[in-house]
Amino acid sequence: MEQDADLFASPIVCHHYDLELALRWENDARIAREDAGKPDEDEDPEIEDPLVPRHTPDTPPVPAREPSVLHGRAKKNQKKRERERTKRKAAARESLASLAAPAPSPRVLEKAAQSVPLKVNFSAKSFRATKQRWTGSSKPMPHPLLAHADDAEFLKAHLQYFDWPGELFSQTHALLDRNGYVIGVLVSPPAPEEEWSSVVEHATNAFRSAREKMSFPAAAFQHRRASGEGFPAVAAGFAFGVGRQEVGNIKASSARNAAAMDELLADPSVGRIATSPVSAMQATCYHIFSDYHEVKQVLLAKNPHLRRTFPRSPFAAVTANLGPVSVSPPHTDGNNKADGLCLISALGSFNPDLGGHLVLWDYNMMVRFPPGCSVLIPSAVVTHSNTPIFAGEERFSLIQYSAGALFRWVANGHQSDLDWYASATAEDLIRREEARKTRCATALKKFSRWKDIKVKNFTGRARVEVWDEGDVADFSDLTDVESEGEEPPTKRCK
Repeated sequence: MEQDADLFASPIVCHHYDLELALRWENDARIAREDAGKPDEDEDPEIEDPLVPRHTPDTPPVPAREPSVLHGRAKKNQKKRERERTKRKAAARESLASLAAPAPSPRVLEKAAQSVPLKVNFSAKSFRATKQRWTGSSKPMPHPLLAHADDAEFLKAHLQYFDWPGELFSQTHALLDRNGYVIGVLVSPPAPEEEWSSVVEHATNAFRSAREKMSFPAAAFQHRRASGEGFPAVAAGFAFGVGRQEVGNIKASSARNAAAMDELLADPSVGRIATSPVSAMQATCYHIFSDYHEVKQVLLAKNPHLRRTFPRSPFAAVTANLGPVSVSPPHTDGNNKADGLCLISALGSFNPDLGGHLVLWDYNMMVRFPPGCSVLIPSAVVTHSNTPIFAGEERFSLIQYSAGALFRWVANGHQSDLDWYASATAEDLIRREEARKTRCATALKKFSRWKDIKVKNFTGRARVEVWDEGDVADFSDLTDVESEGEEPPTKRCK
C-alpha cells in the first residue's frame, strides 16, 4: 500500500506536456472566473434553439461528440498541412490560368511511372491525316470484323481483349505501339471503390436529370455516332469550322437545353469525373496536353466571350451523350485534332463484362470499359465503337475534345484559311508548304515514349534533341493519291 501511495502521489509527466501543471492552471482559472461572477465556460448558454426539437422524458438526449483538439506538435503539423494545401491549390489555379502549360507534379509523375504498359500491334506511323494534317479521316478504317461490331463475345475471341478492372489509379494502363509510343491511356479512378462508386452514382443521376429537363426532336436520336435506338447528344464550349466564320461558342438548340447543360457541367461529381484524368494526360502525353492547354488559353484571352467547360480541363469542348443507351457504332471523330487526344468517360448502370466495351479497330483491340473509368485515345485517327448493353441497363458518356480547326485558326494568326490566303505573299506560301510537309513528323514527336514515362522524363528531352529525320515521311495521309501542294480554299462555307 505504501508503494501504491507513493506511485499515485507522483506527478504524471508526458512528453511536451505536464498534466499536473495543466490541472493546476485550469483550477486557478476556474476559481478566478467564479470570483469575478463570470459563467463557467463548460456550461451551455441558456438559449433555446427553436429548430432543434425538445427531447421527451422517455428519450434521453444523446451527448454530442466533441471534436478532438490537437495540441503541441500535432497541431503545428495540421496547420502546416493546411498551409501547404492552400498553397498548392493557389499554385494550381494560377498555372491553369497561365498561357504556359503547367508541368505535372512529382506525385503525378510517380503514379504515371507505376502505370502498366499494354503493347498493341500497331504503329503510330500508320495514323491517317487529311491533306493539311490538322484533322483526321471522317470515314472509319476498313476492318474484316466490322460486320460483327455488335457481337461482344465474337470480338472477345477474335481481337486482343483486355479485361480492364478499372479499380484504382495504380492500375492505369498505357497503350503502346510497336515502337513504344503512348497511343492511348486507360485511366482508372483516383479514389477507393466505395468513394468513387458514390461519385459515379451522383454523376449518373445528374445525367438522368439533365435528360429529363431537356427536349429533343426525333431526329436528334439518330446520328452517325449513335447505334440501335439512338441517343441525344448535347455539346458545349467553343469551336471553329463547319460553316463558322470565326471561333465561337457552340450554340444550344434551346434556352431550356442550355440551362440544363450548364447545370450538368456545374455538378461537382460530373466535374470530378471530367477532370480527374487530366493529371494522367499531363504525365503520359505532356506535349499534346501542352498544345491543348496553350491554344485554349490563347483563345480565351483573345476572346473573353468564349465559354469554358471545366476549369481544369485543357479541352475546348465537351459533349454529353444522354442515353439512356449511349452506344456508338464504328466511327472516327475526324474534326478533332489529328495528333491530339479525346477524353471519354463512361457512366451509367450496366454490366461491363457483357456490354459497353470499347473497341479500338485500328489497334485490333477490345477493352472492358466499366462506369467511372476514362480513356484517352486519338479519336480523329482511330476507329472506335462500343458493344451493345442489355435491356434495362443505362449507359451515358462524357466526351472532351478540341476541334483541329482551332489549332489551324491560331497558326493562321487568328484567321481562317480563306482570309490568310487573301493576304499571303509568295514567301508565306513557301513557308506554309514546308510546314505542311513536316507537320506529320512534328506530330509524331508529340506522342510520348514509354521509356521516358518510366523515368519521369515527361518532356522527352533527349528524344527530341536527337530525333531521326528519317521518320518525317512515315506519317500517312488520308488518301493514297494526293497532289504535291495544298489547295487554297475557293469560297467560304455557309
